[in-house]
Amino acid sequence: MTRVLLAVSAGGHAMRRSVAETIVGARDRYTLRALAPDREAQTIRPLGIPVESWKPAGLFNVLRSIGGLRRTVERFDPDVIEAFGWTAAAVTLGALPTRFAARTIVYLQDPIRKGEMPQPFLEKRLPELLARPAAIVVAYEKLRRGLIAGFNVDPERITLDMPGVKPLTPPNVARAPGRPGPIIGFVGALDAERAWEVAIDALALLLPRYPNARLWFANSGRVVPLVRQHARTMRVVDAITFYDDLPTAELFAGVDLLLAPRVSDGLPFAPLEAVASGIPFVASNNDGMGDALLPYAGYLVPDDAAGLASGIEQTWNAIDTAWADAASQRAAAMAAFDPEAALERTFARWDRVAASAALGEAMDAQEVGAAGADGHAAGDDDGFARTGDALGNDALLGDAD
Repeated sequence: MTRVLLAVSAGGHAMRRSVAETIVGARDRYTLRALAPDREAQTIRPLGIPVESWKPAGLFNVLRSIGGLRRTVERFDPDVIEAFGWTAAAVTLGALPTRFAARTIVYLQDPIRKGEMPQPFLEKRLPELLARPAAIVVAYEKLRRGLIAGFNVDPERITLDMPGVKPLTPPNVARAPGRPGPIIGFVGALDAERAWEVAIDALALLLPRYPNARLWFANSGRVVPLVRQHARTMRVVDAITFYDDLPTAELFAGVDLLLAPRVSDGLPFAPLEAVASGIPFVASNNDGMGDALLPYAGYLVPDDAAGLASGIEQTWNAIDTAWADAASQRAAAMAAFDPEAALERTFARWDRVAASAALGEAMDAQEVGAAGADGHAAGDDDGFARTGDALGNDALLGDAD
């Protein structure tokens, strides 16, 4: 079977989910191995493929050791390398010989996080490295534009491919008529990004006019005490319900609309699941959310409490129309975000790169034979021994083990 090495950056929930779903879909068709930081490895290990991990350290937090990556590549000899995220891409493209860079597919689902890489590296070295991979795949249009404008990547080398999601409600899901509300389902993680804070602030703006408004949180975590404290501060704690690990499908089936505020950039899965499930949504109009959701019924609003409250109010005041519009567009959304089709597109890219690598090896073998016949030594001009300065500064990646 084709050997695929997954090099994974430290990232958020959406990135870890993309990696996991790729592994589950691919593990019976490909021989997989992964390199990942500890947190990402915790998601990967139960999926039944070999994974090497470490505690992140330093500015580059994917691989603590260039030597570790090189040893894995030497042992595994991958036909394809899928680099998830910016840091994995930079390390893989910079630390490996050219022949492996040419087998690498870079997948980007989020923008570069602040402090993820040094600014001089971003300005000088990263544009050179992004010219090396076999393909660059991005999850939404704004990322594509950023690669072209910020890193001078050839537009022809970039593929736009949104992730796939499954609908989480049955085809005939409908809102219970006459129910007081609005009941607002928060979609997202209760984490340090504090998207929950702006959701609570929006609820505080709504309650004087809509005293039956309720906000549901369907997950738990270490920050729940902070969420409760902020709700008390805003005097809305009685209008908030926490469901400990409520399945997303049950959340979707019990609310009038879904609220997806985002403090940071990127493309989360929950809003895509909302449109594929036929549920009205209000989402922040920033970065990937605007690119993904613009074609569908819902409100894209400024990422602040006033904008979110306005979107909720407009949706609630025409709630029956909002549900009808969402239902009418569900089929188109399911087709656009079909997870099986998304996986097949990924596998098609892997197969093309593997075929190209096999062809290149065959041609190299012919050249080696010809050189031997002429009495000349043949070697790899891009061997591991010459990649010490591949990233411009090896110290950024830590010392080799």
